[in-house]
Amino acid sequence: MKTKTYLKAGFREIRQSKGRFIAIILIVMLGTLLYVGVKTAGPVMQKTMDHYVDRLELSDLQILSTGGLTEEDVAQSEKIPDAKVETGKQFYYANPNKNEVVQVFSYNKADKQNQLEVVEGKLPEKEDQLVLDEKARNKGYRIGSSYQIDSSDLKEKEYRIAGFVRSPLFINNLERGAANVGNGHVDYFVYLPETNFQTELYSVLYLDFSNVDGLNTYSKAYQDKMEKNQENAEKILKNRPQQRLDQLKQSAEEALEPAKQEIAAGKAQLANASEQLTAAKEQIAQQETAIQQLPEAQRANAASQLAQQKQQLTDQETQLTEKEKELNNAEKEVAENEEKARTLSKPSYLYNQRSENVGFQEFGDLADRIAAIANVFPVFFFFIAALITFTTMTRMVEENRREIGTLKALGYTKLEIARKYAIYASLASGIGIILGTILGTNLLPRIIFELSNERYDIGKAIIFYDWPPIIQAAAAFFIAAFGAAMLVLFKDLRERPAALLQPKAPKPGKRIILEYITPLWSRLSFNQKISYRNLFRYKSRMFMAIIGIAGCAGLMVAGVGLKDSLSSVSSKQFGPIVDYQAIVTFSAEESGKEKTASVLEKEEKVTDKLAIDTQQLEIRKKGHAKQSLTMIVPEQTQRLASFVHLKDENGQSVALPEKGIAITQKTAELFHLEKGETISLYDEDQKEWKGEISEILENYLGNFVYMSPAYYQEIADEEMTDNAYLVQTKPMTRTQEESLSKELLASGSVTNTSFVSKQIETQEESMANLDSVVLIFVVLSGLLAFIVLYNLTNINISERVRELSTIKVLGFFDNEVTMYIVRENIIFTILGIIGGFGVGYVLTDFILQQASMENVVFPLVITWGAYVLSAGLTILFTVIVMIVTHFKLKHIHMIDALKSNE
Repeated sequence: MKTKTYLKAGFREIRQSKGRFIAIILIVMLGTLLYVGVKTAGPVMQKTMDHYVDRLELSDLQILSTGGLTEEDVAQSEKIPDAKVETGKQFYYANPNKNEVVQVFSYNKADKQNQLEVVEGKLPEKEDQLVLDEKARNKGYRIGSSYQIDSSDLKEKEYRIAGFVRSPLFINNLERGAANVGNGHVDYFVYLPETNFQTELYSVLYLDFSNVDGLNTYSKAYQDKMEKNQENAEKILKNRPQQRLDQLKQSAEEALEPAKQEIAAGKAQLANASEQLTAAKEQIAQQETAIQQLPEAQRANAASQLAQQKQQLTDQETQLTEKEKELNNAEKEVAENEEKARTLSKPSYLYNQRSENVGFQEFGDLADRIAAIANVFPVFFFFIAALITFTTMTRMVEENRREIGTLKALGYTKLEIARKYAIYASLASGIGIILGTILGTNLLPRIIFELSNERYDIGKAIIFYDWPPIIQAAAAFFIAAFGAAMLVLFKDLRERPAALLQPKAPKPGKRIILEYITPLWSRLSFNQKISYRNLFRYKSRMFMAIIGIAGCAGLMVAGVGLKDSLSSVSSKQFGPIVDYQAIVTFSAEESGKEKTASVLEKEEKVTDKLAIDTQQLEIRKKGHAKQSLTMIVPEQTQRLASFVHLKDENGQSVALPEKGIAITQKTAELFHLEKGETISLYDEDQKEWKGEISEILENYLGNFVYMSPAYYQEIADEEMTDNAYLVQTKPMTRTQEESLSKELLASGSVTNTSFVSKQIETQEESMANLDSVVLIFVVLSGLLAFIVLYNLTNINISERVRELSTIKVLGFFDNEVTMYIVRENIIFTILGIIGGFGVGYVLTDFILQQASMENVVFPLVITWGAYVLSAGLTILFTVIVMIVTHFKLKHIHMIDALKSNE
């Protein structure tokens, strides 16, 4: 009976203090919601992508060759351990009538890898059917319509559209990659039956590895195994470039053999005809002598016949001369082709993992950034929420001292007394944890995914309960609520009932530091002096309020500051460092550079250009994963400064070193490199270069290595060969850029044109995916700030209800009583906002360090807007709490409050 009555009293406590009970639930719920939700968002995104690529059997590795792939390549690839090999054909087609560039793929119903997902219609069932990228629907194409591809790579030109599809080879639905025809950018892709392709050569080999089945496609375990798989593939195919080169040379020679035989036969015929012509000329000379001996009457007729024969010989001689010229030209052409065949470059074999697919790595990077942010931002949010929960429960137990003393005097044991508070703390924290877990798991990851998924075609988010963060949140909040209650309770239970029945003695008053500043103190009103004395008298309450407000304000600053910093990568990289508008890569043939230069010089928007040698190098160091670097070697060293502003890590301008290499800061950070250190660089043929680091450069996007032509020759043991131009232009529209790109490709000498504007756009789109995350952080941080202010004010009022009743009895007006409390809140708010600015700055810096990537450096940039928003919202919440407090204080029952100790 006693226990039942006490439990009823416990539930009555909940009803009577439902504001505080709900506040604890809300604080715990918010903390759990953000912590669990954001911690789960990254894994949810990765699992969703993993499910998508597994369902559509995205290949683990693609092998391509600049010389095409043969059955021998297929046979060798089938020797790669754990690999299943499929072949594919593809080419780029520029439709001149519609100014479209499409990537044409072969379709084979028997293939298992890279399955197409039908959006509308069906897959090809007949030879004259094809399917288009779903993006093509925006260009007016419809099922059943005729589609023409006028290319020598295909047997037929006319096809019928059977459907629209998605391909796992293209994850980003806004981008389809680059092309070497037309304007240089793929608009959409096409799949048609493989039997329509003219060539017997394959364009790509798709490899699926059984030893990575079941592994998360973004996990380190998958990446490590794939690195090993690629090494095995490269090892098995290492001799194929030379073998393929020999085949190409042999094929070229075989193709020239009929022409050579035809020329030889023509020369023989020409020699024979020449001999006959010489004999005929001699015969005519003899006839001329004989004519002189003929009678006059016969001589005229014979001379006429002889003249005709001479004319015939002259015509034959002209024909022989023309034939000889034709044979000489043909011989020259054959010789040129033979020379080309002899000087053919060794084909390059390219190995592309899933990360090379358009949008795949970008999506993974987004998930990684969210996961990195989740390791910092929600934890800090969580800490503030747990701190306030701890404070609230502590104050609740302190308020019930008299009740605890009464129960102890009546004979209740410590455990029986503790039961009520255990139930209260367990219920409040338990409900908050359950609600936060359910909402956090089902709401935040879904919102973040859906907002990010606007740029990706991978279906619906696969939501699951990620138990580690749930258990962490549950344990922390249970300890904060239950532990706080038990800690204070058992401290009070050590006291005698008589001591507990008496109110706790107030802290003795003493002079505060402001009283020693006489000019200031003398100008304060009586009410202001009371407020300041109370602040310094109850320091723990003051510090708790300031910490809570500063934490919430700092979270809002960090949320917006995070957006500012991530968005500033482009503005820090393009302009201050990279000061060119395009990179134009030209072919290795002799006239490639001149043709490209000619096109650029005719374009009025182009203001300057610099020839460079650029290629991809790998840096390797024991104990570190290999890293790809873009090498730039300028033809004219002194002119590089106009195109790339080299700066050291302190932002000071530096010149390109004549001796040694200059690498960018992220590479130096990842490999722990310093000036003067010698590193190993590897070119595409895996030839090792040894280079000494002379400069470490400021850089925000990508990893680069710069060196002079002389130093390149020293470490590469060969002279640099220009293969690209850095191009500076006046401001150009997208249409103008596409027009220039198309003109360059049409010259036949340009292999690729990359505009900086496209890089900027891609980077900004990538960063825009985090807007939703930042918005969630700011909204939840603001909500937590409001609850913290409201809860601390309620605690303040409940602790001082007798004090407030006393001043009301003494004649203080309602506004004066309100200001008695609110004045303290204003001071807490101002100090909290100031402290929050510092917290936000430090927190943003720490988050950016955690969110850093292998090829991106995030600068710390917090604009004034972040501080204004944080301060504005905090002040707004303070005003709302002030209004609520005013009405609450107006309804304090003074007599009941003053009699409470009786």
